[in-house]
Amino acid sequence: MSLDYRFCVAPMMKKTDRHFRYLSRQFSKKAILYTEMIHANAILKGNPDKLLQFKDIEHPVALQLGGCEPSQLAEAAEIGASYGYDEINLNVGCPSKKVRSGNFGVFLMKDIKLLSSCLRAMKKNLSIPLTVKCRIGVDEYEGDEFLNNFISSLSSEGIDTFFIHARKAISGLDTKRNRSIPPLKYESVYRVKENHPDLKIIINGGIDEMIKCQNHLSYVDGVMLGRKVYADPTFLLEVDQDIYEENNANCFDIGMKAYMEYILALENPKDVNRAITHLVQVIKKISFSKETRKQLLLNVRNNNKDLKNIFTDFQEDLLLKSQSQNP
Repeated sequence: MSLDYRFCVAPMMKKTDRHFRYLSRQFSKKAILYTEMIHANAILKGNPDKLLQFKDIEHPVALQLGGCEPSQLAEAAEIGASYGYDEINLNVGCPSKKVRSGNFGVFLMKDIKLLSSCLRAMKKNLSIPLTVKCRIGVDEYEGDEFLNNFISSLSSEGIDTFFIHARKAISGLDTKRNRSIPPLKYESVYRVKENHPDLKIIINGGIDEMIKCQNHLSYVDGVMLGRKVYADPTFLLEVDQDIYEENNANCFDIGMKAYMEYILALENPKDVNRAITHLVQVIKKISFSKETRKQLLLNVRNNNKDLKNIFTDFQEDLLLKSQSQNP
């Protein structure tokens, strides 16, 4: 299956789990969804079912892996593919301290030889696409010449799809500041596409409006949004129509009802709590009065309250709100 990368939801640690992906799919049928980054060792030494299982509704969905040991990454990629993911993505963009100490993520951009070995090993037995998510540079490894050579080297290993965060990474900054302090250089990503028209280039970083998505698509093959989508999952309601020009009749009320039914069907209390955490993101964006919103959140978090009754009241509030807006 050829994937349409025009709009992608970025992998985000402790956010894009299977519950959030289920919620996202209620609002967009077309966006490509990504898992949190999962280290290869976690799959090899942990519980693959717990880490990798997902629902069919999530397709198209990709698994993002982290690591720097070729044989481990290759085995983890094979296991991931066996679960039915549409793509395997290697994280070459995360700048966290943990990633730095393990010499993976964005720090692989400094060791093209090791990175190439990882990709060759992973690609060997994969029948689904293998892609790379990187930055425009890291520390002293920066500039158009470096980035162009980096992309050329990986494309020679058979990688034809790149997700490029348009900021460099700086070792001395924490993850949060690495998302804001290094300046965005979208033109650097545009030039990669100009120099490699045969490759799929998806741009990432600081994109927070539909008009910006559409503008970027004049230069590259796709956009990838992370924090904007997590802060406001309802943003996805615009995607199918405005990006893919398809009317999938996605509806906020129906989507919310489906997600609440999904939560009610969960058996593990930890899963319920994580799923509710994502629901809270939506509630925050709804223009209820502050008091109504606060009471709803308190009720949801109160273990002594029946979730089914809370959700029924929530749906009634949504209906009243809808009627007041459309008399």
